Amino acid sequence: MVDDDERRHLRDLVHRAHEALAEVTARRSGCPAGVDRFDWSADLLDELARIALQVGDAAAALTGGEDDELEARSRELATTIVRHRNDAVTPLRPARRRPRRAPAPASLDARALSRHA
Repeated sequence: MVDDDERRHLRDLVHRAHEALAEVTARRSGCPAGVDRFDWSADLLDELARIALQVGDAAAALTGGEDDELEARSRELATTIVRHRNDAVTPLRPARRRPRRAPAPASLDARALSRHA
C-alpha cells in the first residue's frame, strides 16, 4: 500500500517529468552550432523513445500491473519516434545525374560544317 508521502513523491516525480518534456517542447531549438547533427538528433530522439516505453511501464505500474494495451501503445510510440529519427537524420539525396548530352548528329548540315571548319 502506498502511503501519503510515497503518493506525494510519485506525484512530484511525474510532475517534474511533465515539466521537463514541456520545456523541451517550448524550446523548439534546432541542433546547436558546432555539434554533429546526426549524433545530437539521434541521442535525443533515442532518449525520447526510451521515455515513451517508460511512460507505458509507469502507467501500468500505477494502475496495478502489466497492461498489454499500454505496452503496445508505448512501444508503437517509441517505434514511431525511432522511425522519425531515422528519417530526420538521413537526408534524402536525389541520385546524382549526369547532365544529358545531346546525341551526336548522324550527319552535319552545312552550317555545322562551317562552324567546325
